[in-house]
Amino acid sequence: MTFDPFRTFPGYALRRASNATLSRLTSNLAELDLRVTEGTILVGILKNPKITQSELGRMFGIASANVAPLIGRLDARDLIKRIPVDGRSHGLTLTQTGMQLANNVLELMKEHERALLERIPPHLREEFIDVLNSLWDQDLS
Repeated sequence: MTFDPFRTFPGYALRRASNATLSRLTSNLAELDLRVTEGTILVGILKNPKITQSELGRMFGIASANVAPLIGRLDARDLIKRIPVDGRSHGLTLTQTGMQLANNVLELMKEHERALLERIPPHLREEFIDVLNSLWDQDLS
């Protein structure tokens, strides 16, 4: 029998758990011709109409150089539109098609999260979420 020397490393365990749980979501979103990040952006805009690209990047921890191509792909599919929010910046909103897709994505993500939480003992679920949030609320860089 082989021994995984990293199994007790929390960062390694988080990465392995993330990889295992995201594969199904990735597959489900691919059926909508979306990547996970694109789906996340659509839901972010759905829940924050007129949000700017830079705000999206900060909220989701995406480098500004990477947000523009994501927005460009969604714009090319006529899922989003830009609207002026002040003299200098534009906010993002969803087109009708984008809104329908974002709502579908949100439902897929909610179902994905429900299935994930079912794997956690009920008495640990709230604490589980709190612990995970505390890891990224505190800048570990």
